[in-house]
Amino acid sequence: MTVHCHRGVEDAVGAVTEWLTGEFSGRLPATAVAHVVRATRADLEGRIAPEELGEMLHRMARARLQRMLTGGRIPHSR
Repeated sequence: MTVHCHRGVEDAVGAVTEWLTGEFSGRLPATAVAHVVRATRADLEGRIAPEELGEMLHRMARARLQRMLTGGRIPHSR
């Protein structure tokens, strides 16, 4: 998935949350997916170029969700 932030950060967060909720449907609750995406966004804020936020948010949140499925915990933002 490629997410471009043409309209803003919240649009990217919404798009990534929707995509990953569908991808992890039946394996993780939507609330857990949304929490991980928000925590990942907070971790990325100010650390990467704004135009890269959508793509990095998707990649990092997806990796965190996959770790949760293998026995990890929900990551918390700083």
